[in-house]
Amino acid sequence: MSSGKVIKKEKKKEWLVSLTIEIPKLDFNKKVDELARKYAKSIQLPGFRKGKVPPSILMKKYGDSIKDEAFNELLDQTYRNVLSEEKINPIAVGNITDIDMESLKYTAEIEVMPEIKIEKYKDLEIEYKPFEYTDEYFDSEIEYLRKSNGEFVPVDRAAAEGDLLVIDMHAKDAAGKEMEEFATENFAITLGDGYIFKELENALLGNKAGSTVEIEMEIPKDYKNEKLAGKHAKFTITVKEIKTLLLPNLDDDFAKDMGYKDLEDLKKSIKENLENRAKEEEKTEKENQLFRKITEENPFELPQSLIKEEAGYLTKYFHKREKDQSKLAELQKLYLPMAEMYLKNDIVIDQVAKNEKIEPTEEEIDKEIKNYAEKMKMKTEKAKETLEKDGSIDSIKSKIVRQKVVDFLFENNKFVPIKEEKTAEKKKTDKEKSKKSEDKGGEVKKEEKDV
Repeated sequence: MSSGKVIKKEKKKEWLVSLTIEIPKLDFNKKVDELARKYAKSIQLPGFRKGKVPPSILMKKYGDSIKDEAFNELLDQTYRNVLSEEKINPIAVGNITDIDMESLKYTAEIEVMPEIKIEKYKDLEIEYKPFEYTDEYFDSEIEYLRKSNGEFVPVDRAAAEGDLLVIDMHAKDAAGKEMEEFATENFAITLGDGYIFKELENALLGNKAGSTVEIEMEIPKDYKNEKLAGKHAKFTITVKEIKTLLLPNLDDDFAKDMGYKDLEDLKKSIKENLENRAKEEEKTEKENQLFRKITEENPFELPQSLIKEEAGYLTKYFHKREKDQSKLAELQKLYLPMAEMYLKNDIVIDQVAKNEKIEPTEEEIDKEIKNYAEKMKMKTEKAKETLEKDGSIDSIKSKIVRQKVVDFLFENNKFVPIKEEKTAEKKKTDKEKSKKSEDKGGEVKKEEKDV
C-alpha cells in the first residue's frame, strides 16, 4: 500500500490544514501495470484471443483511463495513510484540489477541530439592556383581552378599518383564465390585518354590503407561490356582510367573566405576569450578552462544515413542513450566524465545565427523571428505563451541566445595566461619526446626499 509523501504542509486557519501530497512514481507504475494485467484477462481486441491481449497493446488503446484509475486508487490510499502519519483527525471529507497527473501530486484541504482554550470567563463586566414592560404593554394586554372577548355585530354602513367583512372573491389572469388559488366564498377578513393584499383591502374600504369591487393589480414578487408572483390579476370581490367589533366594558363584570374576583384582581394578575415575563426577558438578555462577551474575550473560529451542519439542523427543525430544497438551501444560509453562535456557546459551556470540574450529581439526575416521570404520568423506574434506552440520560446530564455553568458564570461576573443616557449618548456619537465621515467624502458625496 502506497504511503505517499507530504511535499508541503500549511495551516491556513486554526481549523484548516492544507497538504500537498506526492504519489511515489514506482507505486504508480506498479498500480498501472497491475490494472493493465487485470483488464487484459477480460478484454478482447481484434487479432487477439480473449485474455491474451498483451498489456502493452492494451495500454495503447485504454492507457489514459487505466492511468486515471491508478491515480485515483493511490490518491485514496495515500490520503488515508498521510492522515494517519500526520495524526490529523478530519471532521469532514477533505477537499481535493490541484490534481497534477504529470507530477503525481495533489492538494488536500482538511477541516479539523481547532485547539480552543476558554480562559477569560470570570470577573468580566457584562453590559446589558434592562427589560421592563411599560404602561403601554399593560394597556395592550387589557385591550387584547377585550378584543378576544368582544362580539362582531352586523352594521349598515360603509366598511372601515377594523371591520370584519364576509366576501366572495375571484381572480383572472391577463389571459382571462381563472386563478383558482384566489377563488373563495364566504371568506371572513378583518380590514387592516393583512389577510389579503393591501391593494384589495384599500379597495374595499368605504364599500357597503352588497357592493362588488373590481381591481387590477400585480401579484407581489415575494408572494409565496412563485408561479403567481409578479403576475397580472383582475380581482372581483363581492362584500356580503360587514360587522364591527363591540368591546365589553372594562369593569368588574368583565373581570368575573374572565375568572377573577374583580377588575383590580384582573389588573394585578396582568401586572404580575408582565413582571415575570420581563424578568425572563432580562435573564435571556443577560445570558446572551454574557456569552457574547466571553467569546469576544476568547476569540476562536470554527470549521465551516460544523457551522453548515448545525444550520442545516436548525433549518429542518424550524421548517419541518418545507419540502422545497431550494428554499431550504436559502433558509440554511440565514441560519448560519445563529448556528455559529449556538456552537460557540456550547464550547464555552464545555470548557468552563471542564475547567471548574462542574458535573451533574446523582441527586440532580434523579430529580430530572422524577420530573419527567410525573409529566409523562409514569413510574420513576419505568421512566428511567425509557430514558436510558433512547439515550436521553446524556441529554439530561448536558441540560444540568449547562444550567450549573450558567449559574456559575452569573455568580462570577458583573452585570452592568446600560442606562438610557448612555444609549442616547452612543446614538449621538454614532451620528457625529457619520457626519464626519460624510464631510471627509468631499463635494462628490455632498452632491449625492443632496440628491
